[in-house]
Amino acid sequence: MNSFQLSSVDYMNVSDEALSHGNTRLFNWLAYFGVVPFVIGIAMVLAGFSVAGVDGRLWFTAYSSVILSFLCGVWWGGALNRADHVHRLPLMILSNVIALVGWVALLLYQSPLALPMLAAAYLFVERAEARLKPNVSFLSGYFSTRSRVTYLVIACHLVMIAILWR
Repeated sequence: MNSFQLSSVDYMNVSDEALSHGNTRLFNWLAYFGVVPFVIGIAMVLAGFSVAGVDGRLWFTAYSSVILSFLCGVWWGGALNRADHVHRLPLMILSNVIALVGWVALLLYQSPLALPMLAAAYLFVERAEARLKPNVSFLSGYFSTRSRVTYLVIACHLVMIAILWR
């Protein structure tokens, strides 16, 4: 058995915290790496560069919409897997509403409303998660990273807004 596999017996002897530590490092790396396409979109707009007819504005807005939908999918999956959760129905409804906001923003990507809509949706998701996060110590690193990365993403949106409407 290689080092990445755990048998059921091994798993029973490993704490949630120990398993979470390795996952948190991977999550942190992926979360921060996920900001790079936003920066690429900003650079494309500044350079007036496009790839296969996709300009930086569309690149940025499309990526933002996809990531926002991904975050909503996390809510959806969590709600489906926790039938006993007190916020199950609101999470399911909000996940769909926020994903639709991302889709509308993508459709309106040339409008001055698109990027502020997306930034507001990210802020809403972050604030909602801050209120809903479980009080589990080994998840604190996960939620800290999620908050920091969300604020970096919002900052990227503000930079893009400033560039486009200067």
